[in-house]
Amino acid sequence: MSERRSAGRRVEVLAAAGEVVAARGADATRFSDVTEATGVGVSTLQYYFGTREDMLIAVFRHAAQRDFDLVGERLAALTDPGERLLTVATHLTGAVGSDTAWRLWVESWRWASRDPGVRADVLGDYRRWHDLIAAEVRAGGFGDPMETARLILALIDGLALPVVLGDPDLSRAAAQRLLTDGLSRLLGRRPGGPDFDLGS
Repeated sequence: MSERRSAGRRVEVLAAAGEVVAARGADATRFSDVTEATGVGVSTLQYYFGTREDMLIAVFRHAAQRDFDLVGERLAALTDPGERLLTVATHLTGAVGSDTAWRLWVESWRWASRDPGVRADVLGDYRRWHDLIAAEVRAGGFGDPMETARLILALIDGLALPVVLGDPDLSRAAAQRLLTDGLSRLLGRRPGGPDFDLGS
């Protein structure tokens, strides 16, 4: 197998392993579970990742980078800072689409509480999101970029957890409405008004 093909296959395995970890939890995920999901033998998984723990950390890193890349792709078509902020926040709350990424994020938090290396990675990811949001706040003149970005992240975190846990009192649609309203209050722009076109 060529080096390029092997690297591509490793990425595919990481994505599939992420689904397994999101469903089973990191502590309960074994090489054999990933083998069952992917058809890739245990020896190949060991070749790709080394230990089971190394595989889990690679899953966390892949998911974090993939999230950032997906948001970057969506932002590429947008210019309005308010709309860009809503796009980032909607993605991070899991208010739309799959909650696999958020389940992996929660699992990485749990792992980070025990592993200093993973903790540094998770905090680095959090700072990267903060910096992205702060840049949009600054571009839109929405107030102090650092403080407003912290408040937006707090809003995102507060809505995301019940959404991911399936709180029957908070549907994805309700989370989206609360997110839109919360952002409009933080940014000083009316929700759904002509000066804050939130899109669909």
